[in-house]
Amino acid sequence: MFSEIKIRHFFWPGMAVLALVAGAIIFDAPVAENTPSADLWYNTYPSQQPVMDPVTPGSAVTALQVQEGFNLAVSKVRPAVVSVSKSLNSTPAQADTGMTLLNPYPDKAGPVGSGFIIEPNGYVITTGQTVGQARVARVTFFSSGKREYQADVIRVDSETDLALLKIRASEIFPAVLLGNSDLIEVGDMVLAVGSPFGFSRTVTMGIISSNKRKINIDGTKFSDLIQTDAAINRGNDGGPLVNIKGEVIGVNMASFVPNNQYSGISFAVPINDALKLLNVTAR
Repeated sequence: MFSEIKIRHFFWPGMAVLALVAGAIIFDAPVAENTPSADLWYNTYPSQQPVMDPVTPGSAVTALQVQEGFNLAVSKVRPAVVSVSKSLNSTPAQADTGMTLLNPYPDKAGPVGSGFIIEPNGYVITTGQTVGQARVARVTFFSSGKREYQADVIRVDSETDLALLKIRASEIFPAVLLGNSDLIEVGDMVLAVGSPFGFSRTVTMGIISSNKRKINIDGTKFSDLIQTDAAINRGNDGGPLVNIKGEVIGVNMASFVPNNQYSGISFAVPINDALKLLNVTAR
């Protein structure tokens, strides 16, 4: 009888203790994850650590967003980039060693440089080196099939070495988006688009290495050039320098090639300086 009473006496207190212990384990579990022992466990078994937050810098998702940003920027400007050629019997000037204006590439069909549509009614910006003394140039599109047009050389600006052309057609053409070159900063990522060595609509990437460079090229002083390490070669003359948003911020026009060797130092005219060419257009 005594043993039966003793068991009954301790049964419910024992069950209460077990319930308290179980509850402590359950409710304390989330806190345990932040204890040193939990950190030690994660360090010991790294393969079982939580998946990185998708917006964490350096994650695969962030890299994908950067890649998509570049793709979008290229898609905005590339359809409006053209090749510009002088007459077939023209020959480009030979590049000097050191600092030189970019020259067209001597393709079989004639010297080939670059340019881009700045207004949908067919106005094209390129460099003076690309058109030389010609009054008529040939503009070639490569989007939606290869198409060629005759274009009149409206104006060549000796201060910027830029030229404005007008395509002889009444069509509506794809035009670039213009950025504000006054807002650029050293270290900004940029893209260069053009036809280096005749490879049409080639895209290269770099950064703005410096800004407002004062350069003397063959006796002509340029006081406000953008310096970039994006690959720019013969045939890139007149092509756009583009920011990460797909806006044109400069016109590629010169390169530093000591002993005719690529150096990764090239220059572009700020687009804000180039806009004065549009003063002669009917807007």
